[in-house]
Amino acid sequence: MAPEEVKRLSELIHKRLFEHPWFVNSNTIFVYVSTGNEVKTAEIIEKALNDGKTVCVPRVIPHVKMEAVPIDGLDDLQTGFFNIMEPKPDLLPLSENKIDLVIVPGLLFDMHGFRVGYGGGYYDRFLAMIPSDCRTLGLAFDFQVVDELPAEDHDIKIMAVITDKRVIVF
Repeated sequence: MAPEEVKRLSELIHKRLFEHPWFVNSNTIFVYVSTGNEVKTAEIIEKALNDGKTVCVPRVIPHVKMEAVPIDGLDDLQTGFFNIMEPKPDLLPLSENKIDLVIVPGLLFDMHGFRVGYGGGYYDRFLAMIPSDCRTLGLAFDFQVVDELPAEDHDIKIMAVITDKRVIVF
C-alpha cells in the first residue's frame, strides 16, 4: 500500500476506534507501536494521553515475554527488538492486571477472533495473562479480515476487530 493510502485508511479506523465505547470508557490501554504498513498508532497514543488515559506499549524481552510499559509520549520510545519502537530501558513495566483495553496488531484476522501475527507468540502469551474483563481488539485494513484462519491450542482469540469499513465483535 502507498503511504498515503495507509494514512487515509488508518484515519478511518481511528475515527471508529475513538467513538467505540471500549476506547471511550478505558482508563489504561495497551497499544502496539506501528511499523511499516500497519494501521498507524501514533495518533491513538497521542489521543489516549490527551484524554488522560494511561498508555502502555510493548517492550519485548527476546525469547522470554512482552511487558506493558507506560509512556508519557512518543519521546519515551527508542528502536528495540525487531527494529520496532519500544519504551526506553529506564521505564518500568505495569502489571497486566491494570489494563482494561489491549489493541493488538496482526497480519490477518478471521471472523472467529483469531489472528496471525509475526510468529513470535509474544501477544498470545501476553493475552493469556490479562484479566478476563479486559477488552481486546485488533486494528486492520478490511482486506486483512478473512473468513477463517488455522488456529492452534495456544492461540488466544480477541474480542473485536476495527477496520476502515466495519467493527466486527466476536
